[in-house]
Parts: sequence; C-alpha cells; structure tokens
Amino acid sequence: MVKIAVLTDLIFELNALIDRGLSIPLKEVKSLCKEKRIIEELERKFPFKETGLDLSLLKRGTREELDEILHDMAIAIDERKKFRVENNGLCLLVAYVQEQIQRELVKYYKVKIL
Repeated sequence: MVKIAVLTDLIFELNALIDRGLSIPLKEVKSLCKEKRIIEELERKFPFKETGLDLSLLKRGTREELDEILHDMAIAIDERKKFRVENNGLCLLVAYVQEQIQRELVKYYKVKIL
C-alpha cells in the first residue's frame, strides 16, 4: 500500500509542474506508465535543480509499487471517459494518483466513494 500522504505529496509535485506551464504529451505518459518507467522519466525530464520536482518521498519499494499501480491503470482505464483528460500527460498522472487515493480509502478505511 502506498501511503496516502505520499500520494498526496505526488499530486502537489505534479500540480507545481503544471502550474509552471510544463507538460508531457498524454500518449507519452501512458506509454511510460505501461513500461513502468514513468517515475524515473519524470525525474529525468524535470530535474530538481531546474523545476523543483522533489520525489524524495518515493523510496525504492514505493516507486516500484507506484509504477505497478500506474501500469495497471494505463492498460485498464479510458482516460477520456473516466477522467476527462485528453492532452496533458501530467494531468493524467494527477488523475491516476487521485484514483489511487480513492482506492486506498475504499480498501483500507471502508470509505464510500460516489
């Protein structure tokens, strides 16, 4: 289980990139998720010294688990229908992470999501 605090922090980091006008094409993000390489690619494309992107909360085991989760979403979810995302891959990642937060709440805390 990826901790909700870690997932929330990841959303803040992605939002900061979007706020700066940065993006990755949606198709590229989806492909990287399917290849389980999105986290390492985010760090390569958006180095901390240039963008402030800080993924230090994502330790090795957490990264691997998150790559697996994002892989599963990339192959199973139609992002246009479910999330209404069509262009910016960073927005797709925000949607995926929000989806995972909902799943964690339902699974572990028995929260009902509409």
